Amino acid sequence: MTLQELLTSDMDFASLAALARQGWTWWLDELAAMLPARWRDSLSARPRIWIEPTPQGAWRQWRDGRPDSPGAPHPAKLRIGLLAPPDSVLIRRIPTPRMPAADVRRMLTLDLDRLSPLAPSLVHSDMVIVDRGDEDGPQHVLLGLIPRDEAARLLAKARDDGYAPAALAVRDVNAAAPPRFDFLPQVLRAQGAAASDRSRRYLWITAGVLILVNIAVLVGRDVVEVSRLQDRVDAQTPGLEAVQRLRQRIEREDVTRRDLIARGRQTDPLRVISLLTRALPPTAWVQHLEWNGLRLRIVGSKRDNADLGGILRGTGAFANPRTLVAAPAAGGGLFTPFDVIADARPEVRR
Repeated sequence: MTLQELLTSDMDFASLAALARQGWTWWLDELAAMLPARWRDSLSARPRIWIEPTPQGAWRQWRDGRPDSPGAPHPAKLRIGLLAPPDSVLIRRIPTPRMPAADVRRMLTLDLDRLSPLAPSLVHSDMVIVDRGDEDGPQHVLLGLIPRDEAARLLAKARDDGYAPAALAVRDVNAAAPPRFDFLPQVLRAQGAAASDRSRRYLWITAGVLILVNIAVLVGRDVVEVSRLQDRVDAQTPGLEAVQRLRQRIEREDVTRRDLIARGRQTDPLRVISLLTRALPPTAWVQHLEWNGLRLRIVGSKRDNADLGGILRGTGAFANPRTLVAAPAAGGGLFTPFDVIADARPEVRR
């Protein structure tokens, strides 16, 4: 089911929970498939000690794939597996699409009536992936089928002899190969008992450990990257300090330059002469001009009663105009002498 189909479907909480369990099972299967075979064997809950019935009614014992002492019963607290005779289990090699183990198991269960010579209600089945094949090719699985009455008889005989089997498998023809399949969960479900699935517990522990490892790797990678970035910053610190000093020097020189330009503009006599030329009336003649950037003094004569102080104030460049004692007139009475002093406005001196 795609994400679009999931969002547009009408599903209840039970169906969503089943999908969540299915996704979790798929993830655990994928994690288990990524582990090396030796790790999977060490984390597996499959027993190391196996018992197999002999034609004489006794038990043959196996430990780690090798025959063990036949007459020494093991304590009941040990995890012991039960081996079905090879001739009582039908094994078929089937090519399937590359899918997770849970999906392959579900597909084979639905197609069991075609794959089994007996009705599905008369057999227990299990499968194991033996070859995942190429990336584009199919994978191969082994399907194991055991009659229900045979599995129940073997389990009852083992219990009668004091054993508590933790798994029901079949021994490979090659004795060195590990046992295949596990029919015990299906047998217990058929008998109304719950199977203790310790392998799922180990898978949960493995998944938790892998999550912690992923978090630790991410945190460690971030720490390493931060350390590398700090090293690069420390390596560039001398150059950065030199650039900052150069910038401060340039800024100081810019301030000095601006101040010099402002002072030059403020003390420029041509600007004042141009301003007075536009402001003074044609009937006023300036004979003497003093300008030091802070104070202006003009001395001359005029033909009318023009208010030179008001004229200077109206230019906006001067303030506080005042008239000094006028010098005696050089000519006749048509001209009135003037001697005016004014201060430069603070706005002009910026």
